[in-house]
Amino acid sequence: MAEEETQPGVETDKAVAADSAPITEAATATAVTQAAAPVPPAPERRIAQRYIAHWRAALVSVSDGGVRYLGTTDNICASGAAIACEDHVPPQKEYHIYLEIPQATGKTPLVIQLQGKVMHTTLSRKVFKIGVVFKQFHGDAEKVLHAILAGGKLKPLSSGEN
Repeated sequence: MAEEETQPGVETDKAVAADSAPITEAATATAVTQAAAPVPPAPERRIAQRYIAHWRAALVSVSDGGVRYLGTTDNICASGAAIACEDHVPPQKEYHIYLEIPQATGKTPLVIQLQGKVMHTTLSRKVFKIGVVFKQFHGDAEKVLHAILAGGKLKPLSSGEN
């Protein structure tokens, strides 16, 4: 029978078995207790203040202009938005994003265009929650968005309202 060939730094099952102590009930209980310990929540990565805003949103694929998704923002900040959508939007792709911002009664809504990347899509209560990071603003979209966010008419999102 040929001898097993090993690479440096790689242990075979035989080598591990020879060096291992027998597994006891106490060691198993300790391992289970350690595995069951709750994992602390990930630290908040968002820096900019988010605001509650329920604006109509359209996402159009940058690579294929024919792929479109419609939704509504849940919240928004200067660097991104959370958008609710009935369809699954593939993450890690770039989209042209159109946001329809309501104006005073009787006025035509303002539409701003920007480009962003969908970072994640999560199904929650039969609606997909989409996290978008803004990458590029078209025209005066950045100036308009900053003015709206600084205008004091939107309610800030508290840390418990994700």
